[in-house]
This record gives sequence, structure tokens and C-alpha cells, in this order.
Amino acid sequence: MFEVPAGGRRFRALELLVKQKRLNKNAPVPCIVSEATDDILIEEVSLAENIERAPLHPLDQYRAFQAMREKGMTEEAIAAAFFVSVNVVKQRLRLAAVSPALLDIYAEDGMTLEQLMAFTVSQDHARQEQVWTRSAQAGRRSPIRSAHVDETTVRACDKRALFVGRRSL
Repeated sequence: MFEVPAGGRRFRALELLVKQKRLNKNAPVPCIVSEATDDILIEEVSLAENIERAPLHPLDQYRAFQAMREKGMTEEAIAAAFFVSVNVVKQRLRLAAVSPALLDIYAEDGMTLEQLMAFTVSQDHARQEQVWTRSAQAGRRSPIRSAHVDETTVRACDKRALFVGRRSL
């Protein structure tokens, strides 16, 4: 007995060919029989097939990539499995830093991917939510600036910056 993690469309196509009498009911059908290994996971094969059919939402990509990383796959292996660039994998995996509450808002189309990615500069979920709430109260739904989330640094030209020390002449 074998498990077929992917192949539903092919099976239905073969059924149609048999029904149309274009293929004998007992005709041999080539297939690849393999064991699940560290390199090829059953979920990976199924997910990769589904991605080819319809692109995943970025949040779904993040969840799939995160699950594969937790199983020990490298970013390069994940990228190869899903036919995306390593940069896309790295970008999606950065969403691990974002508050689950903000991920939910994004899932409901409450913010853009660009806004969500701005929150990846900080691991402080409470601060992320505070910045989002403050932005929403001000009626601003424009991209959240990373500087508002990560207040550990400011630009030298920022009005809050004050330089103290000896002045050279």
C-alpha cells in the first residue's frame, strides 16, 4: 500500500481518458515510488504542487516556510522546493518577528505587506501593536516607518538628536 501525497489532478485526467476510451482501464501508468527522507518530505511535495497551481498568500508562504525550517531545511532548500528566490524565503521568514495580532490584521486585509514588513525590525510585540494602534487612531494607513517601531536609534538630523561633547575649532 502506498500513499499518494500529490496527483489528484493526474488521477482525474486518467479517469477521463478511460471514460473516453482513449486509455485501457488496466494500462500501466508510470510513477515514482520513494520513501520520505530528510530531503523530500511528503508535505513539501504536496505543497509545492499546490503552489504551482495557485500562488500562496504571503502569510501562507510564511507558515509553510516556517514549518519546513523547523524540520531542519535550509533557506536555500526551501527556495528550491518552492521555485522562489532565497530572498523571498528570507523575507517571509522575517515575519516570525511580527506580533500574531498584527498577522491576523494582515490576514484580514487590514494592512499591506509593506506595512507588515516594517514591523519586522523589532521583536517587541507590544511596541508593534502600540505603533499600529497609534497609526490607526491618527487615521494614517500609509506604510509604517521602521523608525517608529524600533526607537533605539534615530537619524543624526532628527530633531530629537542632541550632540554633546567638545567642539573642535
